[in-house]
Amino acid sequence: MSLGYADRLKPKKNLGGQLGAQEFHQDLDDIKKGVKELAGWVRDAKRVFVFTGAGISTACGIPDFRGPNGIWTLRKKGEALPTDFTPFEYARPSFTHMAISGLVAAGKCPYVCSQNVDSLHLWSGVPRSRIAELHGNCFAERCRGCGAEYARDFQMETVDFRPSGRRCTAPGCGGELVDNILDWDTPLPQDELDEAVRQAEEADVALVLGTSLQIQPANEIPVLTRDEGGKLVIVNLQKTPKDRRANLLLRARVDLAMALLARELGMQVPPYIRTETLVVEHEAAAAAVEATAGQGGLRGLTIHVSSRHGRACPLPMVESLELTIQEEREEQEERGMEGDGQEGVKEEEGAAGVRVKEEAGGALHRPDTASGRAAWGPVSSGVLTVAPGSCGGSGGGYSHTFAGVPGHVRRLRCSLAVRLVRFADADKRRVQLSHLVDMDELLQPAAAAAVAAAAASASGAAAGAAGAAGTAGKAGAAGKAVKAAGKAEAGAAGEAAAAAAAAAAAAAAAAAAVAAAGMTVRHSFVSQRTDYDAAAVIDAFAANPPPVVLPEPPRKRQKKEPSPAPAPTRVSARRASRNSQRAGYEAEGRAGPGSGASGLVEEEQEAERRAGARGGDLPSDSGDDDA
Repeated sequence: MSLGYADRLKPKKNLGGQLGAQEFHQDLDDIKKGVKELAGWVRDAKRVFVFTGAGISTACGIPDFRGPNGIWTLRKKGEALPTDFTPFEYARPSFTHMAISGLVAAGKCPYVCSQNVDSLHLWSGVPRSRIAELHGNCFAERCRGCGAEYARDFQMETVDFRPSGRRCTAPGCGGELVDNILDWDTPLPQDELDEAVRQAEEADVALVLGTSLQIQPANEIPVLTRDEGGKLVIVNLQKTPKDRRANLLLRARVDLAMALLARELGMQVPPYIRTETLVVEHEAAAAAVEATAGQGGLRGLTIHVSSRHGRACPLPMVESLELTIQEEREEQEERGMEGDGQEGVKEEEGAAGVRVKEEAGGALHRPDTASGRAAWGPVSSGVLTVAPGSCGGSGGGYSHTFAGVPGHVRRLRCSLAVRLVRFADADKRRVQLSHLVDMDELLQPAAAAAVAAAAASASGAAAGAAGAAGTAGKAGAAGKAVKAAGKAEAGAAGEAAAAAAAAAAAAAAAAAAVAAAGMTVRHSFVSQRTDYDAAAVIDAFAANPPPVVLPEPPRKRQKKEPSPAPAPTRVSARRASRNSQRAGYEAEGRAGPGSGASGLVEEEQEAERRAGARGGDLPSDSGDDDA
């Protein structure tokens, strides 16, 4: 598993189970023979229960725990931990993951029980309702209030159900979100454990893949299938405590076994496709509202690019980003325009045969032959980076403000040049995205809010002035000049203060409306794609098979050789003689007087006779006979 996950667990001396046990490999022909038998059981089965461990993820570049090069094993030896592993965030499902997903999709496997926390079963396409994650998931959060679970594309930074700082978005909830990862002493999730037990008991075949079955009580779950009359199949390179219970035991790599099984069943393994989503939010700057009344002035535009999980959430696949905006004319909208995201100076042929100059961070003014006005843009943000996350990639979203958009610009082409991390496919590391932004539509709600706020402010001021005048008039009509004048002044001041407060509130509402005015666009693109071929897995193994190493066959339990008994102290002569005499007869290979119907009587009589001849009770087999 991931080193980061292992480091977050509490320090523990007794890790349970055996560390660094030897791995064994069967001959390919023997493996094929076993898989053929397994395929027959799977065809006949209505329900196949799959139980998985860390061994199915080692092919993904993720180290296991208890193998010869496992994390716990190396730490116990004091050896250096591997540095060439794949972080959880970028791992791709193995052939085994995708084959299991294919069995689930085909309706053959209704349930998967996993001890892994790497989320690869979910990424392979297994629905969350069809899997028990006994030890949790490094990519999931759960609401303490309503229990809703949120799947993420970035790792949690804590274990043992600690707050993440995010809140539940379920309607009417807003509860605190916590990580969904168990620590050493955390009880297993009871609901998922109960469902896994039920599914194992109802299954016709339990298929155990890549686990040494050393940790209780999880290791008892797949055995329930055998207890209920089904078949138990274990595919693992190391011995397990449940090997004697298995109907079929394969010492083979799980990818090879599942590739052979897929070929026997004629099953197509689906491809793995990872899709990223960027949320692009556009907001009008406050100064933009003033420019909407006329044709001139400058507008402001702020662009936020963030994860679909929220602005503050990491973007593990994104290394850097560049934003570019430029004016989009109606005649250009048909053919579209794409930025290339390259820095430096670029010479290119313009639409009207005019040489134009584009400079990173600057603006390109393209002559408009129809109106005589130069088209505005492009303007670049430059390459944007943020502090990397714990796994690499971006630790958060990107933001940039373009402050000088001319008021006459109606439409903008917003382009994103995205560079992905090295774990993306080589041909997918540079991504070009673009969309249109209608500035008038973007700013219209803000402008309307500003007009409404101004009207409310004027109305409030007028009402305050009228109130003040009315108070003064009433006071003068009463004929109490001095006293009434004082009251009128106080009333007018109060009404004026109320009007000012109303105007301030209206202005605040307008400002809030301006800030809220915006547009959101979502861009999705593929960062990883892996196709799986069973024949390729089998051929790769056949081309470079590991040495065949088999464990010694289990010895049949034999009766232990009788060990010399210590010399007794005072025992019955009859009893001692009977035991000694029987042993002598057995050594000579004859039946002796102890056989037959009257054997017991004769034996007792002989013992009494010998005891009487010796003169009382003596301990037998003590050597005194020859003295």
